[in-house]
Amino acid sequence: MSVIEKISMFPYTLALGSSNMEVQKRFQYSDETICRYFNEVLRLVCLLTVDFIKPVDPEFSITPMEIAMNPRYMPHFKVKNTLSKLLNN
Repeated sequence: MSVIEKISMFPYTLALGSSNMEVQKRFQYSDETICRYFNEVLRLVCLLTVDFIKPVDPEFSITPMEIAMNPRYMPHFKVKNTLSKLLNN
Protein backbone atom coordinates (compact mmCIF):
# COMPACT_ATOMS: atom_id res chain seq x y z
CA MET A 1 0.00 0.00 0.00
CA SER A 2 1.41 3.39 -0.93
CA VAL A 3 1.84 6.21 1.56
CA ILE A 4 -0.79 8.23 -0.32
CA GLU A 5 -3.31 5.41 0.10
CA LYS A 6 -2.53 5.04 3.80
CA ILE A 7 -2.94 8.75 4.42
CA SER A 8 -6.08 9.10 2.29
CA MET A 9 -7.70 6.07 3.95
CA PHE A 10 -7.44 7.69 7.39
CA PRO A 11 -9.53 10.87 6.79
CA TYR A 12 -11.90 8.87 4.56
CA THR A 13 -12.66 6.61 7.51
CA LEU A 14 -12.96 9.43 10.04
CA ALA A 15 -14.84 11.98 7.95
CA LEU A 16 -17.46 9.57 6.66
CA GLY A 17 -17.59 7.37 9.74
CA SER A 18 -16.93 4.44 7.43
CA SER A 19 -16.88 0.89 8.68
CA ASN A 20 -13.94 -1.39 8.04
CA MET A 21 -16.01 -3.17 5.39
CA GLU A 22 -16.73 0.09 3.53
CA VAL A 23 -13.04 1.01 3.56
CA GLN A 24 -12.17 -2.50 2.28
CA LYS A 25 -14.53 -2.05 -0.67
CA ARG A 26 -13.26 1.46 -1.44
CA PHE A 27 -9.52 0.69 -1.24
CA GLN A 28 -9.62 -3.03 -2.20
CA TYR A 29 -7.57 -4.39 0.72
CA SER A 30 -8.28 -7.00 3.37
CA ASP A 31 -9.69 -6.12 6.78
CA GLU A 32 -6.36 -6.90 8.44
CA THR A 33 -4.48 -4.59 6.06
CA ILE A 34 -6.99 -1.77 6.55
CA CYS A 35 -6.81 -2.11 10.33
CA ARG A 36 -3.00 -2.30 10.40
CA TYR A 37 -2.48 0.80 8.29
CA PHE A 38 -5.26 2.80 9.92
CA ASN A 39 -3.60 2.16 13.29
CA GLU A 40 -0.19 3.04 11.87
CA VAL A 41 -1.43 6.42 10.63
CA LEU A 42 -3.32 6.99 13.88
CA ARG A 43 -0.13 6.44 15.90
CA LEU A 44 1.73 8.90 13.67
CA VAL A 45 -1.02 11.52 14.03
CA CYS A 46 -0.89 11.10 17.81
CA LEU A 47 2.87 11.65 17.75
CA LEU A 48 2.37 14.85 15.74
CA THR A 49 -0.11 16.23 18.24
CA VAL A 50 2.63 16.57 20.85
CA ASP A 51 4.43 19.04 18.58
CA PHE A 52 1.50 20.90 17.06
CA ILE A 53 -1.39 20.90 19.52
CA LYS A 54 -0.61 22.73 22.72
CA PRO A 55 -3.33 23.77 25.16
CA VAL A 56 -3.52 27.41 26.24
CA ASP A 57 -3.93 26.28 29.85
CA PRO A 58 -1.78 23.13 30.28
CA GLU A 59 -3.25 22.50 33.75
CA PHE A 60 -6.84 22.77 32.41
CA SER A 61 -7.81 24.77 35.48
CA ILE A 62 -10.44 26.84 33.65
CA THR A 63 -13.43 25.22 31.94
CA PRO A 64 -14.46 27.12 28.77
CA MET A 65 -17.92 28.72 28.93
CA GLU A 66 -19.13 26.66 25.94
CA ILE A 67 -18.62 23.54 28.06
CA ALA A 68 -19.58 24.97 31.46
CA MET A 69 -22.97 26.16 30.16
CA ASN A 70 -23.77 22.99 28.21
CA PRO A 71 -25.54 20.27 30.26
CA ARG A 72 -24.41 17.68 27.74
CA TYR A 73 -20.69 18.16 28.48
CA MET A 74 -20.41 19.68 31.93
CA PRO A 75 -21.14 16.52 33.99
CA HIS A 76 -17.90 15.00 32.67
CA PHE A 77 -15.91 18.07 33.67
CA LYS A 78 -17.43 18.16 37.16
CA VAL A 79 -15.90 14.74 37.78
CA LYS A 80 -12.54 15.90 36.43
CA ASN A 81 -12.57 19.07 38.53
CA THR A 82 -13.49 17.13 41.67
CA LEU A 83 -10.72 14.61 41.07
CA SER A 84 -8.12 17.29 40.41
CA LYS A 85 -9.10 19.10 43.64
CA LEU A 86 -8.78 15.86 45.61
CA LEU A 87 -5.39 15.06 44.08
CA ASN A 88 -4.02 18.56 44.70
CA ASN A 89 -4.93 18.56 48.41
